[in-house]
Amino acid sequence: MKPWKRFGFLVAFLLAVLLAGCGKQQAADPPATGEKTVVIAPKYEDDHLNPVLGYGQYGGSKFFNGLVRFDENLNLVPDLAESWEISPDGKIYTVKLRPGVKWHDGMEFTAHDVKFTYEKIRDPNVASPLKPYFDFVDGITVVSDHSIKIHLSKPYAPFLEKLVVGIVPMHLLDGKDMKTAEFNQHPVGTGPFKFVEWRKGEKLVMAANREYFRGKPKVDRVVVSFIPDENTRLLQLTKGEVDAAFLPPKMAAKAQSDKIKVYSVPTGEWCGLGLPSKNPLFRDVRLRQAIAYAIDKQAVVDKILDGKGEPASNPLRSNHRAYNPEAKKYPYDPGKARALLAEAGWKDSDGNGILDKDGRPFRFTLMYAADDVLRKDICTAVKTDLKKAGIDVELAGLSWDQIKPRMDADATLFFWATVYDVDDPNYQLWHSQFIGQGWNNPACYQNKKVDELLEKGRVTPEGGERKKIYAELQQILAEEQPVVFIAHMDHTYAASARIKGIKAQPEGHSGYLTEGLWWNLEEWELPE
Repeated sequence: MKPWKRFGFLVAFLLAVLLAGCGKQQAADPPATGEKTVVIAPKYEDDHLNPVLGYGQYGGSKFFNGLVRFDENLNLVPDLAESWEISPDGKIYTVKLRPGVKWHDGMEFTAHDVKFTYEKIRDPNVASPLKPYFDFVDGITVVSDHSIKIHLSKPYAPFLEKLVVGIVPMHLLDGKDMKTAEFNQHPVGTGPFKFVEWRKGEKLVMAANREYFRGKPKVDRVVVSFIPDENTRLLQLTKGEVDAAFLPPKMAAKAQSDKIKVYSVPTGEWCGLGLPSKNPLFRDVRLRQAIAYAIDKQAVVDKILDGKGEPASNPLRSNHRAYNPEAKKYPYDPGKARALLAEAGWKDSDGNGILDKDGRPFRFTLMYAADDVLRKDICTAVKTDLKKAGIDVELAGLSWDQIKPRMDADATLFFWATVYDVDDPNYQLWHSQFIGQGWNNPACYQNKKVDELLEKGRVTPEGGERKKIYAELQQILAEEQPVVFIAHMDHTYAASARIKGIKAQPEGHSGYLTEGLWWNLEEWELPE
């Protein structure tokens, strides 16, 4: 072969390799000398990076953009959409898209990508966890490359909020098995950062997207360090090996200094005891109410959450726009707890300090995620309080894989959150149709009136009538305590004082990269 032919073959080969690698590490620029790098440590590591499969369902992904996004105060503002119109009957959404947006591989973003993303979410074969939010979608029409219409079968009040989900590129995923696509581990999006590499259990690296339509991020590179152990996370932060980290309140307080600033972020997250009705022990409402009265919730807030939170009796926090202040509350009252238990037939017949009924001691197992210091502390407090009421609790620190098959029988400490529209996640948490569907409805709760209220709330426009629906929902949940609500929590983060531009945004059930303090990561600045 002649030299020039060898050279031509080599060029063709290298081009083929580069094209084949499109969407992997090659999508990002290589590190440069003197670049500004920030190292962050969230609480959890994701299983995948595909929005269709639930990654970043509330927006917040650094790789992707939705049609809309949440601002600092959780108002919906344009993202990939320039503007939108909603028909008077609430069933047609006409969206004008931002022109000139490029995918990280240089291809143009169009309305076809939007349609493809939403249709994959709706596809039952994909089994997207976001499918319930798109069940009312009747059809999607591409009007032009930069305009799309979404037709709903009936009005769905929070639908615009669901359009925060990241849009994925049709040209890379069309014809692929969404569940197993390599894209899930090597994403290509339109967002402020490009994917560089992901070493599972170790780190995820992102590089600034210099062509980002909102402007290049102010840091060049982000290293996401996965440190499951919270004590190690604290140690690395104080040693300067990590620049910002998610930490339990007491640990964050230990980190505070002139070099480390602590951020307390308001949330809609609550913790509570899932008491599955499939276990006969938990079917008596008097028993569940007794447990609610027996737990010193204010002490949990003061001593375990370091004052960062408030006692809970229903899923909505007092600062939520739909909160019902008239719903039943459960202040610490051991006397009332014992009275309810006695009324239900439980008494200490043998004088051993543990209540019994029909020869059976009042004893149950309470499961929690073993790698979570905060959950362990809360469960320990619950065990101590319930022991005083004559209830024997056996704690079981397990992995989530071990908890899942047992949660229909044993009690579990769950964390959930309602910070956005009330429909999410309450529809999945309390509607009887979700019993047995993964983590949904962990209490195996069945209440026909609650089902009706949840269905009605979804299709009622925002306003007074909708607020009444959810006020009644809170009254029933507070009365019946299918989950014994313990506390609403603030989240705490600690970050190097040298980082500028950090803004706190109210958040939900956080700990992942797509929520929390990281929401405006592209605006963070490091000194020269």
